[in-house]
Amino acid sequence: LILDKLERELPEYLFYHNYKHTIDVVNQAELIGYGEKVTDEEILLLKTAGLFHDSGHIISYQNHEYYGCQIAKEILPKYNYTIEQIEKICELIMATELPPRPKNLMERIMCDADLDYLGRIDFIPVSNTLYDELKAQNKMGSLNDWNKIQVKFLTSHQYFTETANKLREVNKEKQIERIKSLITWTNEEETQKFE
Repeated sequence: LILDKLERELPEYLFYHNYKHTIDVVNQAELIGYGEKVTDEEILLLKTAGLFHDSGHIISYQNHEYYGCQIAKEILPKYNYTIEQIEKICELIMATELPPRPKNLMERIMCDADLDYLGRIDFIPVSNTLYDELKAQNKMGSLNDWNKIQVKFLTSHQYFTETANKLREVNKEKQIERIKSLITWTNEEETQKFE
């Protein structure tokens, strides 16, 4: 139901925050969850949070996590989720707000699942879809500016679980070097880099 809703109702300019990203996060939440040895019920909650974590984009780009919780609260009781389970799912959705500040293992898994692509070999094409999405909304300048932001984001980013660190950290470091090689710096910026 929710995947169908996302496919029908998400704005067309969401080249990154789309149906494919949602499926990706659900799969990674399960993979990292099993790696971190959480219970089957916790896997269910993680996967459900993954399904709803970006659904709020149907309503608004800003605060989409909050709106995703509202959609989850509306839909999940029909599928016999308890109030407690829905609250946990909403906490997991809110944990994906940037910058991530997870408070427990479940939230750490969710944050790592959401930003899993940072350490994957398809990082560049995936991040380019995010650039296209921001550009379509006039939220981003040149590709060169985007690459500078990416290097800064990747350098400050950390995976929170041992599983994600093992799976993705090495490749993430390679991506930082790849992007750095694509950036053109002005003379002034070049000087500031070394100060």
